[in-house]
Amino acid sequence: LRLGYPAPVADFTLSHMLGWRDERLAVIADLKRTSPGRRLGELIDVRKAMMVRPALDAAFALGARAAMVSTDRIFYSGSPEDLAEASAHVRGKEQVLGCGLPVIAKDIVVDPLQIARAACLGANAVLLIAGACPQKLPSLLDTCTVMGVEAVVEVHTADEARLAGESGASLLLVNERDRETGELVVGQAISVAAALPPDATCLAGGGVSMIEQVRDLRAAGYDGVVLGRPLAAGGGDELMRQISQELWQQRLAEPIQLNIKGKAHGARGDGAGWPGSALKP
Repeated sequence: LRLGYPAPVADFTLSHMLGWRDERLAVIADLKRTSPGRRLGELIDVRKAMMVRPALDAAFALGARAAMVSTDRIFYSGSPEDLAEASAHVRGKEQVLGCGLPVIAKDIVVDPLQIARAACLGANAVLLIAGACPQKLPSLLDTCTVMGVEAVVEVHTADEARLAGESGASLLLVNERDRETGELVVGQAISVAAALPPDATCLAGGGVSMIEQVRDLRAAGYDGVVLGRPLAAGGGDELMRQISQELWQQRLAEPIQLNIKGKAHGARGDGAGWPGSALKP
């Protein structure tokens, strides 16, 4: 980066796998050994003995279109070696299957060198947490472009969603779990949906464990969901089967209304907060 060396080609494998190739909802597997708890310093055992290659194989066999692999040692018990192993493994699968299986590097990114490291380790995309670096977000997105990797911008609130859109993000993940408190805010993704850029690919995650939740998120306009703990807990197989058997409708441009806790929320496509960008019914 300091030499100003750009990547020779841009990697759009993730966008391709999440795109509107068909009407199926995309699922991203979040592979992690531990996860932060509610109390400071608390770690929750998700899949402590996880081996990267078998976990990847199991996720893709269930129908996941991408995998998120953590390089953070403190909160998720991951490592750069995990990312390198995952990237090498999926490249071998690509030669057999003839299609790319994208890997997203998951870390608390606050410096461009972290993006450069993820790209060097073979990541197709990098997770950027809007709340961790709001002022740096535009420059970090530019760094991803220079390094030839895609950026998935994680948001938790409507303000963060608007910031991501104004900064040029085209892949967004709404996390219903508040990273500051560890609390799960049920319905947060649906509440934030109206503030999402209507032309972006949008995912939801955090606490998704039942097909009814997935249906509500799809109705709100989400293109995919991120599953972490359900895949590790053993109930992920059934949930993935249910998702694959659903006859999903294509995302609507015309807004719909969902009633959550007595409040009506506009689904994606109404362009709230995005003048001139929404499609008119």
